[in-house]
Amino acid sequence: MKNIIKGTVLIILSSVWLACGTKEKENNISRSMIVEGYKVIASPFNNELVTTANLMAKEQVNLMAPISGQVLSIYFSEGQKISKGQTVVRLDDRSWQAELVGVNAELASAEKEHSRKKELLSVEGSSQEEVDFAFAKMQTLQSKQQQLQVNINLANVKAPFSGQLGMRNFSEGAFLKQGDLITSLTANQQLKVDFSVAQAYQSSIVLNKKVMVVIETDSLNATIYAISPAIDEQTRMINVRAMLDQNDGKAILPGTYAEIILPTNTIKNALLVPTEAVVPSITEQTVYVYNNGKAERRVVTLGNRTADKVHILSGIKEGDIVLTTGLLAVKDGMSVSLSDKSEVGSRN
Repeated sequence: MKNIIKGTVLIILSSVWLACGTKEKENNISRSMIVEGYKVIASPFNNELVTTANLMAKEQVNLMAPISGQVLSIYFSEGQKISKGQTVVRLDDRSWQAELVGVNAELASAEKEHSRKKELLSVEGSSQEEVDFAFAKMQTLQSKQQQLQVNINLANVKAPFSGQLGMRNFSEGAFLKQGDLITSLTANQQLKVDFSVAQAYQSSIVLNKKVMVVIETDSLNATIYAISPAIDEQTRMINVRAMLDQNDGKAILPGTYAEIILPTNTIKNALLVPTEAVVPSITEQTVYVYNNGKAERRVVTLGNRTADKVHILSGIKEGDIVLTTGLLAVKDGMSVSLSDKSEVGSRN
């Protein structure tokens, strides 16, 4: 009888243990978030790199008053095209002009005196000291002449290159202080196109290579003429500059928003993931990888994009399963279960 009771108790305890274990397993499963995943397979990737660009004038400068003075004449209209060396504004240079007349007369007399003293020296009609004194006086006057000419040139502000002038905020008779803005000068027959590419695409940028510049509905060709000799340590990007010729019919203003389409080399083993798998933040880009029933957070480096995929440069490897749903709720280390809708990356 005791053996029967003992056997019955063991059966009951075993049943309770099995039931508890099954219930705990069911609870663990119920606590796992069901998500969809995408298995990453390396595949060839040949696409055009699209990036934003900054358009700048080939040459651009603000013309400042080089000296203080009253404006005597204005020789330009706002928005006018002007040639290199053409006078823009004349400041008051009348006192220097008058002084220069006197200096020129003195210099002419001093040069004659120096020549006469040298001739007399050859026949012992003058001393070497007198010749040296005449030469020093001549040099002093030449220096003064050059200084006056510099001041006169500064007072007559000229265009350093051909281009188009901007606006002005003064009239004739106004007094400009040294450093006051006269106007801007822009040479925009050609535009500099500045853009940056990731170091992974370094082999795709070479001098004299054509790139497409997309501005609104227009597509124009630009030619790469300068490449930065160093990679930016913070962004790991390479700065590139191309030159774009303006169309005669439609001028593009510097500062206009533009995009660059750069043909890239084929990458044989590119890792592509759906764009929705990437979780962006201010400082980094992340994905979540399925790892033995857990979600593992990975920081990744992004490359180029297609319509629905993004090229991952670092952070994952072939065979990883990245999560594509539940990303707003999933946390690093959280239990997850893959649904039947999970995909496998295509080699095509």
